[in-house]
Amino acid sequence: MEDSQGIKMLVLSLTGRCNFACKYCYAHQHPRETMPFSTAVRAVNLAAQSGEPFILQFSGGEPLLAFDVMEKIVLYVQQQSIPAIMQVQTNGSLFNHGRVDFLRQARVGIGVSLDGRPAVNNRLRCLATGEGSFRHILHGIQHLAGQGVEIGLTCVVVEDNVAELKGLVEMAYYLGNVRRIGFDLLRGQGRGGQLEAPRAEAIARGVWGALQTARQMEQRTGQKMLIAQLERIEHLAQGSARGFAHCYAMNGEAAFVDARGGIYACSSLVGDERFRLGDTAAGIDKKRRREVAAMIQNSMSFCRACPDFQWCGGGCFSRWYGSGCRNRAYDGECALKRACIRWYEENREE
Repeated sequence: MEDSQGIKMLVLSLTGRCNFACKYCYAHQHPRETMPFSTAVRAVNLAAQSGEPFILQFSGGEPLLAFDVMEKIVLYVQQQSIPAIMQVQTNGSLFNHGRVDFLRQARVGIGVSLDGRPAVNNRLRCLATGEGSFRHILHGIQHLAGQGVEIGLTCVVVEDNVAELKGLVEMAYYLGNVRRIGFDLLRGQGRGGQLEAPRAEAIARGVWGALQTARQMEQRTGQKMLIAQLERIEHLAQGSARGFAHCYAMNGEAAFVDARGGIYACSSLVGDERFRLGDTAAGIDKKRRREVAAMIQNSMSFCRACPDFQWCGGGCFSRWYGSGCRNRAYDGECALKRACIRWYEENREE
């Protein structure tokens, strides 16, 4: 039953609890308990059996609410010389000097979610009390900057902020320790199903404006801001990846583990038994993993017929699945990627 071959990304949802109540959260129905250390160890050992390097991402909920478990896992990885590239994706509000120092010394990469300037962010990313979250996020980022830690930002693009993406780029330069920005699009799972997705034209305009602003800020400051979508296009253009290369889950190379030890193909599909691959006690069912990967790729086969597929790497199955689309691509994602492809083609000689 067990199969660890090909796991290139392991995501541990340390807890489904969160101190935020973001309007678009797809994970708010994840198990609320905290993952036991023993469950985390079994998951890490499953991924490590191949002996090949893999990404180990701590997620949630808000993973810093389970920092004691995270700390133990990081130390376990180090003590066992496991070839894991460790990352944490967080709302950024719960950092303090000790936590930052630990993560810095352990070389855990840090991604913070931020959706724009204060007013924009506060409309989308609220505390559980309803209070805006920006000042709490800023406080956390300042902790990181004060200890010399560089970070990436993830912005979820929705109708409420699509016209303000250039403001996020300006904010990233203002913060001083941001080196990468990634744009994520609304997913229909969880609370995301209650929001209106922006139209494709608005996404194309918003992303193009953000790319223009990034270039202008680079010219002024001499500091280049990496854009995740452009990095993927460059990677594909160099011929170093093939097929649905933008996402490990699309190729059956990812394992998302919830707090109870259930293993799923993707974080957006937790709780959906059609995408359950096994659990940390019994391992991953090899046959089931092949079936799920085939189902995902076959569902997105229309992407292969697109002339931009070689630059794009295909769409996100979970976003397409959550949007209710059938037999066609998710327009918003195509618009985002085509804007980035056009930018890459027009500027790659510079």
